[in-house]
Amino acid sequence: MNIKQIMIVEDSPIMRVILGNIISGDPHLMIVEYANDGKDALLKLTNVKPDLIILDLEMPNMDGITFLQNVKAKSNAKIMVITGALNNSPKINQAKMLGAQVVITKPSGVVSPDLKEKKGQEIKHTIYRILGI
Repeated sequence: MNIKQIMIVEDSPIMRVILGNIISGDPHLMIVEYANDGKDALLKLTNVKPDLIILDLEMPNMDGITFLQNVKAKSNAKIMVITGALNNSPKINQAKMLGAQVVITKPSGVVSPDLKEKKGQEIKHTIYRILGI
């Protein structure tokens, strides 16, 4: 089985580490790049071809919605949004309309230090489902 490549687009350094820890322990998954915001991610997509992009919605410089509006010109990667936005947020509906395969809410808001313990298994199972592993 090929190792699936993942890019994490998240402005919070703490959340990047937590998401990285959830993914890096899996032998079928590899993080190929981190980006601080959507603008940074679009630039980095010229050098990497991830199978999946894990995307935050609320970021400076270029938010997740604007990134989703522009990413199809650069990548065919599947998109999984992990956000602190509420389930009924218009941004979540907009992300789905723009091609996000799934949206997972962070358990305790924008920075969720409890993400790994509360949602770690859900995140990995969702990655496997999206990528057909």
